[in-house]
Amino acid sequence: MGYHVFNGSPNLKKDLRTVQENGEPEIHERVDLRAWTTLGVGGLADLLVRCRSADGLQRAIDVLATHGQRWLVLGAGSRLVPTDRGLRVPVVNLSGTLGLWELDLDGAVAGGGANLAQVCRAAARTGMSGFDDLMRTGSSIGGAIQAASQGQRELAGILDWVDLARPGRGVERTRVSDRNGWQPGIDLDLDRTIVIRARLQLVSARTVTSPGGILLQDRHRGQRQPRSAEPLFVDPAGGRAFALLTEAKCVDLKVGGARLSQRNPNCIRTVKTARASDVLELARAVRERVHKRLGVELQPSICFVDEDGRTVDL
Repeated sequence: MGYHVFNGSPNLKKDLRTVQENGEPEIHERVDLRAWTTLGVGGLADLLVRCRSADGLQRAIDVLATHGQRWLVLGAGSRLVPTDRGLRVPVVNLSGTLGLWELDLDGAVAGGGANLAQVCRAAARTGMSGFDDLMRTGSSIGGAIQAASQGQRELAGILDWVDLARPGRGVERTRVSDRNGWQPGIDLDLDRTIVIRARLQLVSARTVTSPGGILLQDRHRGQRQPRSAEPLFVDPAGGRAFALLTEAKCVDLKVGGARLSQRNPNCIRTVKTARASDVLELARAVRERVHKRLGVELQPSICFVDEDGRTVDL
């Protein structure tokens, strides 16, 4: 199979390498997505651009936009399920300083590639509270904000501001805090906008004695993470997806190498032999059973994409 992304833009690779400074952005070809997604599924990506700083990211997306390329952002990889056929669209990965976070007295500033659950657990150790649901998700900060802009309410009431990068415009800050209701007001064109960093306004359960922020890095990076992702479905209005899946007796469902967790049926688990198609088929089977038995139509929290990075509906 040819490199479709380069077939359409023969000078793309050359131009990306031209803007490299100190080895960034890193350019990788024919990348196995199983090593980059939480569930360990997906085929080969024609092109992966790894960015470790805001400057490197800006240079990369400026070049991609100049060549008329869309892109797919890959942070923690927990919300993304790419097709087994791989991705022809360029994949932009956020790492380095874009995966760090810093705690202050009443919140946290985190890069778009930082793991949201790890940020919340670190905050909890300093006495902050009010984000119990966020400690169960493996999403990146950027992925959670994108989901919030599409109606999911995980960050409702605690998101203070967001720094967004757009090609040709640099980094722009948008304030979105609203504790009286979730009104994100963020223009997130997923093909053209990337979350660089954000601030979470948290609640202190006790006095934090540290006079300054604590710079933390993902201590689990390099360790093999469990092949599981949650939540699989968004909580519907007035209910919990966990309870609905339990009531519909979905815990026994499995397809190939994918199954639901017996501890939490709204968590999907995969074994080494699992395929993206297994995950997609299982999600469809669960959604169909809940709708048939309980009359509730659940919306997925994870994102299934085709070869061109377009969202696949269940």
